[in-house]
Amino acid sequence: MNGFGATTLYQIAQEIGISRGNLTYYFKNKEVFLEEIVQEMWAKYKAKMSETQYPSWENTNNATKAFHELQEAYSFIFFDKQVMEYPPVKKQIERIYADDLKRQMSIISFSIQIGNMREEIIPGTYYNLCRSLWMLSFFWLMSDIYQDIRKETSWDKIAWSLILPHFTEKGLIAFKDHFGEAYFLSLGKAYPAYIHQTLSF
Repeated sequence: MNGFGATTLYQIAQEIGISRGNLTYYFKNKEVFLEEIVQEMWAKYKAKMSETQYPSWENTNNATKAFHELQEAYSFIFFDKQVMEYPPVKKQIERIYADDLKRQMSIISFSIQIGNMREEIIPGTYYNLCRSLWMLSFFWLMSDIYQDIRKETSWDKIAWSLILPHFTEKGLIAFKDHFGEAYFLSLGKAYPAYIHQTLSF
């Protein structure tokens, strides 16, 4: 893989099976071609997110799975620093980030209202929680470079480990009722067991 900077229109035309002349008839340069792809990606993202509007943590998990599918489909964008810094791409990623942050905060507000989450004790905790969830989601597929990270557990279980400590007893009961006690106990290795394993190396 050459990366966006080193790839030519001729190579792109060869990859999609048309002549360079036909490609340049519609796209005068590769930047215009990239912008078209980014617009397509944004349209698909909005369509996926429209299916997960109800404010629940399960829906935010579904939204993240949809985002990961988008990342996999457009991996050449997310794995190329030059592409990520290209203004039209950067703008769309910032919009996705803002959209995700807004959704997460609305879910927290709703969870507090129904008594499933505690009121914020330390100012900034929930905003930083939302930012942490975004960063975890955004860089999750990139952890493929370090295979053991993704093999050890799934994204949702790490995310729940960040969210559940802020739940009330009522919220934890509701979580177990919905996902099951077995899932709750499978979120990760208990701290004493992990420390014992670490010290035994």
